[in-house]
Amino acid sequence: MKIENIREVKTRFSRYVKELSKTGSIVITKNGRPCAALMPVTEDTDLEVLALCQNKRFWKLIDDAIAAGKKEGLVDLAEL
Repeated sequence: MKIENIREVKTRFSRYVKELSKTGSIVITKNGRPCAALMPVTEDTDLEVLALCQNKRFWKLIDDAIAAGKKEGLVDLAEL
């Protein structure tokens, strides 16, 4: 994984996108702080999973469902 300043990425964006498959993900910084990431998308990339893993509302729904299951006495799949 590379870390690059936003100015550098803006200047050479096409090159960075073209080289993603070789270099891997790039964390983009602004004023020294991470602000975005570029990552290669291949035929193995599951875009739905990628979107959901970043969605706080989705994870809250999962956490709430787990808590409700514990409260109702449902058995965890790992215990089966």
